[in-house]
This record gives sequence, structure tokens and C-alpha cells, in this order.
Amino acid sequence: MREIMLRSADAPESPWSSLIALLPHVFWALVLVGVLLWVGRDTVRELLRRVDKVSIAGVELELRDDLEAAATARGQTIGNDALSKAARRLAASANLTKGARILWVDDIPAGIVNESRLFEQAGMDITRALTSVDAFAKLDMNNYDLVLSDISRGGDDQAGIQFSTALAGRPNAPPLIFYVGSAKRPCPAHAFGITDRPDELIHLVLDALARLRS
Repeated sequence: MREIMLRSADAPESPWSSLIALLPHVFWALVLVGVLLWVGRDTVRELLRRVDKVSIAGVELELRDDLEAAATARGQTIGNDALSKAARRLAASANLTKGARILWVDDIPAGIVNESRLFEQAGMDITRALTSVDAFAKLDMNNYDLVLSDISRGGDDQAGIQFSTALAGRPNAPPLIFYVGSAKRPCPAHAFGITDRPDELIHLVLDALARLRS
């Protein structure tokens, strides 16, 4: 007599299985809601503000190091208070710097490495140009929030001045800031500002961007 083997079909999964699997997640969600209700909305907001401050403080320290390196590379000694003030302001100005586009005209890009890194860490997009001709070609192709420039370029002590005059004659020209080896001269016409110090450059850039956003 042959044995007949009967294979039973798999039992259908209970609808309660999925619900039971969710219980731990529901429990911790309720715990979180309870904690939030217990500490209060104002306390939560204060904790978030403190987290933001800690984050900004960390960025500020990195920016300060690059700022000090920029000053050292230029043979400058800038006080700790001035360094910290500029770094703190830049770290706290993400609403101005995030996505801002800067065209930087300088025939010696190696001399602005630290400063460029400062602004890039703050969320700005830096486009470099070695000559006025190159700068105007880039201005024809793209929109920029701000232009930074040297004055003496390619052996011509008036290259930056001539560039600023031509730039001012263009419609909707972006503000121009001169960043130079020595800022003893008064601010040239058509320029938003002039400086030879990296900390002052930060303040000028933020002031110009703030004016654009106002």
C-alpha cells in the first residue's frame, strides 16, 4: 500500500503580526512626544538655538584659522579681537553668503588662496579671472553678486581703475571691492570699498551683500 503524503498549505499570516511589529516604533514615538510635552516648546527652542550656536562656533574656529593664515601670508599682524569678530560674523551670515556668486579678478591667484577658501567655506561660489578681458567675458556669460579685484595687474598700475570705470558703465553692474597689496590710497571712484586686510575684506563683502538683499 502506497503512502500518500499530504503537504499542508502555509497558514495565512495573521493581520496582527504587522501591527505587533510596529508597536516598538509607536512606543518610542509616544515617548518622544511625552518628553516634548514635558519640557515644553520654549525649552525645545532654546535647546535648538544652543545647537545652532555650537555649530556656528565650530565653523567660526575654522574660518578664524584661515583668516589668520591669510593675514600671515600677507605679512600682517591682526589682533585676536578683529580676527574673531570677522570670523564670527562670516559664520553667522549664511543667509547672505549661501549661494552668493563672486567674480574675483587677480593675475596672481596664489595670493588669494586663503581668502578664497574662507568665502567658499561660507557657501559662496568663486569664479576667478586673470585679466579684465577675461572678467568681462565671464560677466557677459553669467550673473554675479559681487566683483573683487586687484588694482595693479600685469605690470599696469591702473588696470584695476580702468576695469572699475568700464564696469560702472555696464547696466546692472555688480558692486566692486578692491583687495590690494596696500590700501593707503583713498577708495577709487565706482568702488564699494578698498582694503588690504582679509578681516576688513570679510566685512566689506558682507556689507555689500546685505545692501543687495535689502
